Amino acid sequence: MLSANLDHLETVPYIHPDLLQFILQAKDFLAMKPEAGRHELVGDKLFILVMETEVQPLEQRRPELHEKYLDVQILLEGEEILGYGHMPTGPLTEDKLAEKDVAFTAMIENEKFIRMAPRDFAVFYPAELHRPQVSPSGETAPVRKAVLKIHRDLLA
Repeated sequence: MLSANLDHLETVPYIHPDLLQFILQAKDFLAMKPEAGRHELVGDKLFILVMETEVQPLEQRRPELHEKYLDVQILLEGEEILGYGHMPTGPLTEDKLAEKDVAFTAMIENEKFIRMAPRDFAVFYPAELHRPQVSPSGETAPVRKAVLKIHRDLLA
């Protein structure tokens, strides 16, 4: 997991140059304030999902992982907590890797949390467990966010 802010990329000078270029491309695209939905930058290999959604209490959010895509979770408006960790607690509870590149687990062992502010982002590589859209207050609240999806082949 890697975390930074779109306006302070100098805090991560060690970021892979290709990954940095994709994040800069997303930053430029998001500056145009796109509508909610899927926006392809390079077909199925690089796209952005812009969402107007809600954060929810921790127990209502399921940890997830991906096999083919990196997730760059970008908070645009509101507040959000992201959970993350290395080990699932128990087996997958739902496996949609083949059709949607997502699988869920019930819990993350020794889960850690990061509090996101607008324009903060966190990168989750394939197989890295993460739990997005957790409410800092424990109450449901609106957020606007984007998820940049980068196919792992683009960073090979």
